[in-house]
Amino acid sequence: MNVFLRVALALSVTTAVHADVFNNFNEPNTAKLQQALRTKTANIVQLGDSHTAADLMTGSLRTVLQQQLADGGMGWGMPMFFAGQRLSLYGYDNAGWQAISSRTQQNEDYSLGGLLAVPKSNGAMLTIKAKIPQPEQRIVVSIRQNPTDEALTVVDAHGKHFNLDAPMKNNTWQFASFTATLPFTVTVQHSTGTAIGGWWAKNANGQGVVVSALGINGSELSQWDRWNTQAWQREVTEIAPDLIILAYGTNEAYNDRLNVVQTKQVLIERIRQIRQASPNSAIMIISAPESLKNTAGICGTRPIHLTAVQDMQKEVAETEHTLFWSWQQAMGGQCSMKKWMTQGLGRGDGVHFTAAGYQQLGQALAKDILSIDTSAQEPSTAVKTPNTVGHKMSISWSSSE
Repeated sequence: MNVFLRVALALSVTTAVHADVFNNFNEPNTAKLQQALRTKTANIVQLGDSHTAADLMTGSLRTVLQQQLADGGMGWGMPMFFAGQRLSLYGYDNAGWQAISSRTQQNEDYSLGGLLAVPKSNGAMLTIKAKIPQPEQRIVVSIRQNPTDEALTVVDAHGKHFNLDAPMKNNTWQFASFTATLPFTVTVQHSTGTAIGGWWAKNANGQGVVVSALGINGSELSQWDRWNTQAWQREVTEIAPDLIILAYGTNEAYNDRLNVVQTKQVLIERIRQIRQASPNSAIMIISAPESLKNTAGICGTRPIHLTAVQDMQKEVAETEHTLFWSWQQAMGGQCSMKKWMTQGLGRGDGVHFTAAGYQQLGQALAKDILSIDTSAQEPSTAVKTPNTVGHKMSISWSSSE
């Protein structure tokens, strides 16, 4: 075969395969995202289930983007430590605060992220730490207080003292901001009606890329109904990300009672609510990865609704004009999870990935996000399962951080 023909065929196959991984279905804010990448100021927020709650894939995404562009700071932090979840950059010490999750307690007043830190008594102390030394951070905190709540006192790593309270103490979600060097300690005095929803941290100079991971183990996108819609929309407006990634679908696929039509409507509604709250944000749907209900056999057995959920997610990306990243195709397509497990990239449950697997996926996603800015980056190629088996690493989440 003519050498030029062989090259042309190889390029066409690579392009076709990669089109199955990453697509831009006429996302209206593509140019704005490109500009944020060019100016190295992109603010990226991913919301999802346990894959996001581990902050391993997003941690790898963060590392690559910040190495390629610039480190913009820590991003979102859980309000306090929650058992079974982790963040790559945040650590916590707690004395007298209670962790409340929308996964288990549905009737609380939640904002974006669905997690609360609530003081149980006067004198309660909460310390927010950086696992890796960070420069001074500009922090926006989501806070809710009653009219009788006093200001919280804060002391940072340099001994700087200041007060923290809601601009309006009317039991609605508000935003307060301050600049501090981590660790900082928050102390409660006569403020037991206060709730913290999360900490958004950027470098005080405002430069660099920020990647935030807001995940809850076991969650489905429909569980946003447990959050205060006006509150989470106001928070999206306040943060105004350049890219919002929705990474759901795994738990939906395992739900035997799933109504795919209803699930599709939920996804459409969420996208439209996000666009209403932050009309300049690009949106990306990451579809559910290849996963197995039973790992026996050559390929294992997929959850009964997995294909329907994946197809639905792509259909919504097309009709709602979002970016779309097929996690399954990035793995190599159907029957790929067993290969990932064999190579030490997928865990034995057939659902989750090892740290090495999440790291590879995060690198692939970062490459595709960078490829959006085609004037500055070379076109991305298809993600392929490597021929060499990496060092197998299992995920271990400690009971405290």
